[in-house]
Amino acid sequence: MIEVGLNGDVLNKLVKGMSILVSEARWTFNDLGMKAVTVDPANVAMIIASIPADGFDVYSISDEEVVIGVDLERVKEITKKIPKGESVALSANEATLKIGFGKLEYSVALIEPTAIRRSPRVPKLDSKAEVVVDPAEFKRAIDLAGKISEHVVLEVRDGEFVVSAKEHLETIRVRFDDGSLISLEGKNARSMFGVEYIQMFNRVASKDDELHIHLGTDYPGKFSYVSDSCRVEYILAPRLEQGVE
Repeated sequence: MIEVGLNGDVLNKLVKGMSILVSEARWTFNDLGMKAVTVDPANVAMIIASIPADGFDVYSISDEEVVIGVDLERVKEITKKIPKGESVALSANEATLKIGFGKLEYSVALIEPTAIRRSPRVPKLDSKAEVVVDPAEFKRAIDLAGKISEHVVLEVRDGEFVVSAKEHLETIRVRFDDGSLISLEGKNARSMFGVEYIQMFNRVASKDDELHIHLGTDYPGKFSYVSDSCRVEYILAPRLEQGVE
């Protein structure tokens, strides 16, 4: 059904990026590559993970589209053991996924795809602004915000990107300007989100990634961790602010 080869770092990133929020998922393989879409149990965040066909070293599927059901927790236990930069071979039939690297080959039972929650439709967001920033710098700002509040405000205002949080008399504001932004496009926007979710998203980032953040006002945010061979994206529902000045 499926015979593919790829860099183990790419596979590890995809599995890690999904397993942060869900324990199982449908992986769809077609002419464009591999893609998985699912939502967390609380219906707060959507995950879209993909590897284009040209991101694989070897890519062969038996039909125009092949769908497998993957136990992410079991697969993660294997992928985290892959040495950095190691090539990995994946093959799957109707019942089993085989993962091979070096002299090792693991076999993992697949889940019947119909037993997994069906992949939702990815919404088309009409965001007002797009910010591109170093994931490490963004992580530092979010971690600081998380020290004083469970919620964080992400705002684009007059050419700046601001991460802020407030709890009682404590406040924090981290400003990103031309010197710390890769790019900023669009109009002013402001939304509040749960810090815990964004902190989980940040775990998927690697040093070669760019983080693209799409924002609106009191609107879902889209967080895309983008590398040459893999894209892991999250769409996060906003928290409505009370008493914003």
